[in-house]
Amino acid sequence: MENILQKADRIDLVYAINEPAAYGGYAALKAAGKEKGVTFVGVDGGCQGVKWVKEGILGATSQQYPLLMAADGVQAVADYIKTGKKPTSMDTGEKLVTDKPVPGVPSITSEEAMKICWG
Repeated sequence: MENILQKADRIDLVYAINEPAAYGGYAALKAAGKEKGVTFVGVDGGCQGVKWVKEGILGATSQQYPLLMAADGVQAVADYIKTGKKPTSMDTGEKLVTDKPVPGVPSITSEEAMKICWG
């Protein structure tokens, strides 16, 4: 973000690979006095990221479910060993976590997400 600030003086959205990266963008913009009016978004839905949504630092995060991913993956391997059937899909879903919902975009609140977050 510090490098981006050298080239771009107006930033209104930071979409990061995960919540720590989104927070890093926030910290860099805050240090430069440019965090106001910027929406920060991360991906993962870990408990710390959900707390940052609750605190208003992140506008949203896309909550994923790694324990379910692991369980489904192990089950798919076991099924393949037993039957030879390959899995067709491993989608465990995700939920958008935000305390500023947008009409027409399904989401859950940070309070709801804290009950099912991980890490």
